[in-house]
Amino acid sequence: MTRMTQIRLLRPLMPHLRHPRHLRLITAFILLWLIVPSLQSHETLTTTVLFDREIVRILDKHCVMCHTGSGPAVSLETYEQTWLLGRKIRSEVIARHMPPWAAVPGYGQFINDNSLTLRETQFVISWVEGLGPRNAGTVFTNIAASTARKAPVRATADFGHWQFGPPNLSRPIEPNTIEPGQPDSMKRVVIDPGLTAERRLRALEYMPGDRRVVRAAFFSVQETGQWIGSWTPWYEFAEAAPNTSYRLPAGGHLVAEIYYRSAKERVTDRGTLGLYFADKPAPATISDLLLEAKPAGREGRFHAEVTIPADTRAIAIRTEPAAGVKSIEVSERRANGGTQVLLFAKDISVEWPAPYIFKSPVLLRRGSIVSVTSYSGPVKVTVSKY
Repeated sequence: MTRMTQIRLLRPLMPHLRHPRHLRLITAFILLWLIVPSLQSHETLTTTVLFDREIVRILDKHCVMCHTGSGPAVSLETYEQTWLLGRKIRSEVIARHMPPWAAVPGYGQFINDNSLTLRETQFVISWVEGLGPRNAGTVFTNIAASTARKAPVRATADFGHWQFGPPNLSRPIEPNTIEPGQPDSMKRVVIDPGLTAERRLRALEYMPGDRRVVRAAFFSVQETGQWIGSWTPWYEFAEAAPNTSYRLPAGGHLVAEIYYRSAKERVTDRGTLGLYFADKPAPATISDLLLEAKPAGREGRFHAEVTIPADTRAIAIRTEPAAGVKSIEVSERRANGGTQVLLFAKDISVEWPAPYIFKSPVLLRRGSIVSVTSYSGPVKVTVSKY
């Protein structure tokens, strides 16, 4: 109903509205009539955040390594795909379920941290609540428009090639077949690199055969049990700290632990492991510090600790929690009473196992105590150090 129609309807009633009560009613009606249209004009939220600008950058940095047509999750490459899932994306981002990253901010700095920053989270929320604009629209420039139509902006993933260039040695991994609908599983495969002499490893990369079914991969030396690197969809290589290397014994074997989730059809995955050797011996050799948290007094608490005999630098942490573990804390308690929390993780997703790789090596002082505490279940922790 237009305002002119409303006025025409009121005219026959005007002679009957001279009573004060009637005048108050008509005054209230007029005020409501003036206010309601201004409220209605703000029902559609607006935002300056655009898919073609802020959102596609967030997708490139955090999402499309999994959310792609050839990945393990629903595709979010195009504007249309992202817009249709906008409300669900907002909910997952607010709850910190996606991207999957269990480490709580403020406790350790990790180079493979794939979580959204506060600013990125605000961008996503603003874009969804602003009804998800693609771009700012066409701007008149008084210049003849080009007949060539630009391709729509879309998110793109950078994978399918060796990040460090061709490896010194590559080995195909024994194929694994994943049936549709089968439960999540971990396959353990032994790899023979054919080493006739001891070698020093400076980096490794893994290239899955079919990314749709691979969630993570961890690699270790069979003869020593040492963890030497990991792969996740958002961090596809492992690199030793400067002036350090991993020792691979002559005749040794590597073990790959590959975490799988089924696809809609039968899939046979056969990945490739690439090894990069050091040109010369490094001053320091990387080794493992192992802690296995066991029941400790109070119900639901698990704990383990070890004393550091000499100054040591930690470069990464791997956690292997039992099902149901709610939180994990790895910390250093120094002789002077100071405490350094190396890692605090909660809401840990068993679907997306991942290591925690420090941006810079963390100094652990001689005589300090490194401990791990978990709740609601035991956990095995490996600290890579030198």
